[in-house]
Amino acid sequence: MAQNKKHITPENITEWLSSTGFLFPRNEVELERFEKLYGDIDFGLTGKEIDPDQIINGTFKEKRIAKIPDNINKIEINPYRMAARNGNELPKHILDKIKKNQSKPRNDSPEPEGSDK
Repeated sequence: MAQNKKHITPENITEWLSSTGFLFPRNEVELERFEKLYGDIDFGLTGKEIDPDQIINGTFKEKRIAKIPDNINKIEINPYRMAARNGNELPKHILDKIKKNQSKPRNDSPEPEGSDK
Protein backbone atom coordinates (compact mmCIF):
# COMPACT_ATOMS: atom_id res chain seq x y z
CA MET A 1 0.00 0.00 0.00
CA ALA A 2 1.31 3.48 -0.91
CA GLN A 3 2.37 5.80 1.86
CA ASN A 4 1.81 9.54 1.94
CA LYS A 5 5.29 11.07 1.66
CA LYS A 6 4.16 14.69 1.75
CA HIS A 7 5.73 16.42 4.71
CA ILE A 8 4.20 19.83 4.07
CA THR A 9 0.61 20.20 5.18
CA PRO A 10 -1.67 23.23 5.68
CA GLU A 11 -0.97 22.94 9.41
CA ASN A 12 2.82 23.23 9.08
CA ILE A 13 3.23 25.45 5.98
CA THR A 14 4.32 28.46 8.07
CA GLU A 15 6.93 26.33 9.82
CA TRP A 16 8.36 25.21 6.48
CA LEU A 17 8.34 28.73 5.04
CA SER A 18 10.26 29.90 8.10
CA SER A 19 12.70 27.01 7.87
CA THR A 20 13.48 27.61 4.19
CA GLY A 21 13.99 31.37 4.42
CA PHE A 22 10.76 32.65 2.92
CA LEU A 23 9.81 33.87 6.40
CA PHE A 24 12.07 34.65 9.36
CA PRO A 25 12.84 31.65 11.58
CA ARG A 26 10.75 31.93 14.76
CA ASN A 27 12.39 29.33 16.97
CA GLU A 28 15.53 27.18 17.32
CA VAL A 29 14.20 24.28 15.21
CA GLU A 30 13.41 26.54 12.26
CA LEU A 31 16.75 28.31 12.66
CA GLU A 32 18.64 24.98 12.67
CA ARG A 33 16.85 23.89 9.49
CA PHE A 34 17.66 27.22 7.86
CA GLU A 35 21.33 26.96 8.87
CA LYS A 36 21.46 23.39 7.53
CA LEU A 37 20.20 24.61 4.15
CA TYR A 38 22.16 27.86 3.84
CA GLY A 39 24.92 27.75 6.48
CA ASP A 40 27.76 27.00 4.07
CA ILE A 41 26.93 29.74 1.53
CA ASP A 42 29.27 32.74 1.49
CA PHE A 43 27.29 35.76 0.35
CA GLY A 44 30.39 37.99 0.40
CA LEU A 45 28.83 40.53 2.75
CA THR A 46 30.96 42.51 5.17
CA GLY A 47 28.15 44.00 7.24
CA LYS A 48 29.08 47.52 6.12
CA GLU A 49 26.86 47.60 3.04
CA ILE A 50 23.94 49.25 4.81
CA ASP A 51 24.07 51.95 7.47
CA PRO A 52 20.93 51.70 9.64
CA ASP A 53 21.44 55.23 10.99
CA GLN A 54 21.17 56.65 7.49
CA ILE A 55 17.98 54.71 6.87
CA ILE A 56 16.42 55.86 10.15
CA ASN A 57 17.49 59.49 9.65
CA GLY A 58 16.31 59.50 6.04
CA THR A 59 19.75 60.40 4.67
CA PHE A 60 20.39 57.11 2.84
CA LYS A 61 21.10 57.61 -0.87
CA GLU A 62 21.25 54.60 -3.13
CA LYS A 63 24.25 54.72 -5.43
CA ARG A 64 23.55 53.68 -8.97
CA ILE A 65 26.27 53.57 -11.55
CA ALA A 66 25.17 53.16 -15.13
CA LYS A 67 27.89 51.91 -17.43
CA ILE A 68 27.23 52.78 -21.05
CA PRO A 69 29.45 50.97 -23.56
CA ASP A 70 31.58 53.16 -25.82
CA ASN A 71 30.82 51.12 -28.93
CA ILE A 72 27.11 52.01 -29.13
CA ASN A 73 25.99 53.24 -32.53
CA LYS A 74 24.00 56.48 -32.20
CA ILE A 75 21.61 55.40 -34.97
CA GLU A 76 20.72 52.23 -33.05
CA ILE A 77 19.90 54.19 -29.88
CA ASN A 78 17.54 56.74 -31.50
CA PRO A 79 14.40 54.50 -31.45
CA TYR A 80 14.90 53.95 -27.72
CA ARG A 81 15.07 57.71 -27.13
CA MET A 82 11.81 58.12 -28.99
CA ALA A 83 10.22 55.32 -26.94
CA ALA A 84 11.25 57.06 -23.72
CA ARG A 85 9.27 60.12 -24.88
CA ASN A 86 6.28 57.99 -25.98
CA GLY A 87 7.21 58.57 -29.63
CA ASN A 88 7.11 62.37 -29.32
CA GLU A 89 9.78 64.88 -30.22
CA LEU A 90 11.32 67.05 -27.52
CA PRO A 91 9.21 70.12 -26.68
CA LYS A 92 10.54 73.51 -27.81
CA HIS A 93 11.14 74.79 -24.26
CA ILE A 94 13.31 71.74 -23.53
CA LEU A 95 15.31 72.23 -26.74
CA ASP A 96 15.80 75.91 -25.85
CA LYS A 97 17.04 74.97 -22.38
CA ILE A 98 19.48 72.44 -23.85
CA LYS A 99 20.83 75.03 -26.30
CA LYS A 100 21.17 77.57 -23.49
CA ASN A 101 23.11 75.09 -21.34
CA GLN A 102 25.35 74.14 -24.26
CA SER A 103 26.21 77.74 -25.03
CA LYS A 104 27.23 78.56 -21.43
CA PRO A 105 30.98 78.72 -20.77
CA ARG A 106 32.17 75.59 -19.04
CA ASN A 107 32.98 76.07 -15.36
CA ASP A 108 34.72 73.40 -13.30
CA SER A 109 33.08 74.41 -10.04
CA PRO A 110 29.78 72.60 -9.44
CA GLU A 111 26.68 74.74 -9.07
CA PRO A 112 23.64 73.71 -7.06
CA GLU A 113 20.88 72.26 -9.18
CA GLY A 114 17.95 74.45 -9.96
CA SER A 115 20.02 77.64 -10.09
CA ASP A 116 19.33 79.18 -13.49
CA LYS A 117 21.44 82.21 -14.33
